[in-house]
Amino acid sequence: MDKIARVDTLKCTGCEACIYVCPVSVLEVADTKCRVNEGCIGCGACVDVCNWKAIMMVDKLANNGEG
Repeated sequence: MDKIARVDTLKCTGCEACIYVCPVSVLEVADTKCRVNEGCIGCGACVDVCNWKAIMMVDKLANNGEG
């Protein structure tokens, strides 16, 4: 099953480290928290760089509330 990134906003500090490693530029910081926009390819680069463990990979369908 396809995976995408999901941000735990309680852990996210808005440091923007993830933004700079995303190869498809779908991450942004809004209201001091990271947000994953449509187009995530599930590479996990953002998970690896997050020092606060605020980003995890989840099943694409589960994240969208489908199926």
